[in-house]
Amino acid sequence: MPESKTIDRTALDNLLTLFRGDAAFLGQLIDTYLADAANLIASLRGAVEAGHADDLRRAAHSLKSNSANLGAVGLLALGRELEEIGKGGTVNGAADRLAAVEAEYERVTAALRAVQENEL
Repeated sequence: MPESKTIDRTALDNLLTLFRGDAAFLGQLIDTYLADAANLIASLRGAVEAGHADDLRRAAHSLKSNSANLGAVGLLALGRELEEIGKGGTVNGAADRLAAVEAEYERVTAALRAVQENEL
């Protein structure tokens, strides 16, 4: 898969090296990441709807960190933005960013599924 703004292939290559070329394990890690990310996005939505800044911060931090591990650079950046909003003790402006998170998640899902289908 070529470099893209959605996925930093270097992160996936580093994981594959770490796992000693175990593509099946990387595939399982991708599946776990995508499921966890979907749950975290639901948590973000719930935090925004309830006005809970700390819940927003925690879920955004987890999404940011998990996305960094898989090279999902767009979700990493958006997670960072939402985490900063939550650190400010508010959810103001988070709903707009959440829509971007959901759209980026769809792109990440497609990109990682393509990696699984074509390379793993």
